[in-house]
Amino acid sequence: MTGEKMKGSVLPTVLSRSRNFIFYLLLAAAVAMAGWLGIRHHWVWDWSDRARNSLSEPSQQLLQLLEAPLKITSFAPENLALRQQIREIVERYQRYRPEIRLEFINPTRQPALTRELGIRVAGELRLEYRGRSENLQQLDEQHISNAIQRLVQRGERWIVTITGHGERRLTGQANFDLGGFGAELKRRGYRLQSQNLTSTPELPENTGLLLIAGPQTDYLPAEVALVLAYLKQGGNLLWLGDPGGSQGLEPLAQAIGVIRLPGTIVDANGAQLGLDDPSIALITHYPDHPAVRGFNLIALFPRAQGLEATAPEGWQAAIPLLTTLPRTWNETGPVQGEVTRDAALGEKAGPLTIGFALSRRESGREQRLLVIGDGDFLSNAFLGNGGNLELGLRLIRWLTGDDRLLEIPAKTGHDLSLNLSLTLGAVIGLGLLLVLPLLLTVTGLLIWWRRHRL
Repeated sequence: MTGEKMKGSVLPTVLSRSRNFIFYLLLAAAVAMAGWLGIRHHWVWDWSDRARNSLSEPSQQLLQLLEAPLKITSFAPENLALRQQIREIVERYQRYRPEIRLEFINPTRQPALTRELGIRVAGELRLEYRGRSENLQQLDEQHISNAIQRLVQRGERWIVTITGHGERRLTGQANFDLGGFGAELKRRGYRLQSQNLTSTPELPENTGLLLIAGPQTDYLPAEVALVLAYLKQGGNLLWLGDPGGSQGLEPLAQAIGVIRLPGTIVDANGAQLGLDDPSIALITHYPDHPAVRGFNLIALFPRAQGLEATAPEGWQAAIPLLTTLPRTWNETGPVQGEVTRDAALGEKAGPLTIGFALSRRESGREQRLLVIGDGDFLSNAFLGNGGNLELGLRLIRWLTGDDRLLEIPAKTGHDLSLNLSLTLGAVIGLGLLLVLPLLLTVTGLLIWWRRHRL
């Protein structure tokens, strides 16, 4: 009888243990399967208000245009918080295009590469796509998506420089030349070409921007006629002049309504910043124009010339893009020793304009012109001063049409802040600090009393 009872009690125990073993085995298999699926497949649900942690629809559509790998390099120090923040931002793009690569480089370990690529800020991104690249300091969706758009849509952008009259060269290495700026343009995907209109009396059909950079000798009438014909056909132009004569380009100046003031701009404000040369004009404020919108760096313009402009018929108003500070004037005499303004000599008190932007609709697209009374600010000798390089790049983007930005909607959630009245805040504070601990204490005492009573 006892043996039968033992057999009857052992069998359920064995079955119970077998079921428990099978349960834990299946649970372990389910956990392993979930881990495997998590590695092979990545699903993310954004339950935040207005999906502010996901890409907007325009950015998602932009990523569909990628036809080659996009590489993003972050020059961030060994800072876990900074790198995690950058990684989270880039992961929003990788959810839609997993082939986007993100790499980190510590700038202190590779200083030569950091200087070569023009990295200035910790965490700055460098985006590379099909041999084109762009550096980015603002780490948000709007700036990253617009940078990707510029890299995708840029295509073949030819900048043609007229030569043969002692102009500044985009490939030259002399202090006077623009070789440093030209090298930066190449790194960003622009194509550069020089053109001597005397030996080759025509401009390439794929010219995206024509550059006239500080000629020293006069243009021939036939060369001026080629430039005017280019403008008539809707071409874009950047004209960098210097104090002195017009070098035979008076017809061009008349066609676009630009008048050059005599002399060299003198800026008395530079002494407060430790500048010994009064011929360096400072530009500190910029208008709300697409070419310089959001730009807030000081730019230095050595030996600049003042300009006045009236937009010709058919053109939009000439926008003063670069304007000097007060306490400036156009000095007609030598800029040496102590100089003062003489109104009788036509020296006008500042602020003076040294850069005008003009645009119009021509041949179904927008034609853009920019006239600046200085070429030194982009020269090898002064390119690294202040915000000269960044300003020059912004001007080129506008002239070549690379400033057409995506409209990224602002993502603001209603759950980002909690506003409480003083009374409600006091009630919640007292409840957490006094009422809740007291309630837990009383509950514990009651449970203890009931157990000991039983």
